[in-house]
Amino acid sequence: MVTQGDKAIPMKLKIEVFNNLQVIKDYCLVLGGGKIGTDFLRYARKNGFPFVLIIDRDENAPASREARVLKNRSELINLLREKTKISLREENAEQLPGPEAYFYAMDMHSVPFLLRLGIPENIIPAVPCHAVAYMLADILEFPVQETETEENPKANLHETAIPEEVPEKKISGEKRPVNELFIRPEDSELLVFFKTLAAVIPGDVTAGSYPEYGMLFFSYAREGEICPDGCPGPRDRCPIFGRDKPRTITEYTGELNKTIQGWVFESHQMKPGVGGLKGGEFKRNILEIMEFVSTLQEERSLEKPEKPEERAFFIATTCTCHGVLNLFYVT
Repeated sequence: MVTQGDKAIPMKLKIEVFNNLQVIKDYCLVLGGGKIGTDFLRYARKNGFPFVLIIDRDENAPASREARVLKNRSELINLLREKTKISLREENAEQLPGPEAYFYAMDMHSVPFLLRLGIPENIIPAVPCHAVAYMLADILEFPVQETETEENPKANLHETAIPEEVPEKKISGEKRPVNELFIRPEDSELLVFFKTLAAVIPGDVTAGSYPEYGMLFFSYAREGEICPDGCPGPRDRCPIFGRDKPRTITEYTGELNKTIQGWVFESHQMKPGVGGLKGGEFKRNILEIMEFVSTLQEERSLEKPEKPEERAFFIATTCTCHGVLNLFYVT
C-alpha cells in the first residue's frame, strides 16, 4: 500500500489507479457556483438531470442557495459512493433516480479527491479560467492510496484522501510533474517555437497570442463582439454575426498535433451557451497525458540532453466557436 509518506509515486501506478476509476452515469460536476453554474443548475433541474454536484471555493456562492449544501467531507464521500454503486447496478437503465442537486465548498485544486470517488459523466467548467489547465498538475499528482472496497474493506478513504483544507499541498515529496511554459522575450528559440505553433491556426480565428503566458485564444467572434448567453453554437455558420465557419475551432486545434504533442478537450453543448466535457473523453485524455509524462520522465532519467520544447505539450479546451490553449512542459 502506498502511503502519504512515500517520497515518490511512480506514474505507472497512477495510470493503473486512474484507469480503474468508474465513470458515474448521469453525474454532472459543475466547476463554479456563480452565474453560469447557477444558470446550468436551473436548466438541469427543469430538465430532470438526475444528479448535479456544484463546487465553488466560496461557500456563499449563488448556487449554494439553490441546491442542498453538503456540510462536510463525510457527506460528500457517502453521497458519491452511493451514486457509484447505483451507477454500477443500473448501468443498463435509462438514467439514475433524480433529479438531485448538491453544493459543496471546495477549491478546484481538490478535484483529484473527487475523481478518486468516480469520474463524472459530464464536467461543466463554469469558472473564469482554463479549468483543465488549472487542474492539470494536481490531477497528474493523482493520489494512489487504496480506498475501501468489497475486496479491501480495511482501507479507509477518510485517512488517505487529499487534504482539501490545504489543497495546494502535495500528498508526497515529489516535485510537480509538469509546469506551464512561460516564454520570456529573450528566449529567442522558444519564441520561434511558439510562433510556429500559432501559425498553424488561421489568423482570423486567433483571438489572442500571449507567449509570456504560453497561451493562445481562438474565436470566430471578432474584437468587440459578444456572443449571447443562449447561443446554440452551430457548426457551419455563426447565426449571430452571419459568419461562415469552414472548420470548427476543435478541428483547427487538432491540427496542432502535427507540430507538437497535445490534447484537445472538446466542450460539448449541455444547454445553449453552456458546454461540458464528456467524462469518458476526459479520462482517456488524462490517461494519455500520464503515459506521455511517464515516457519523458523515463527518458530524462537517462540524462539525455534536450531543449524545453522537446518536452513541451499543449492542453486545449474548445467548442465549435471558441477555444483556449496552454503550453506545458514535463519537469
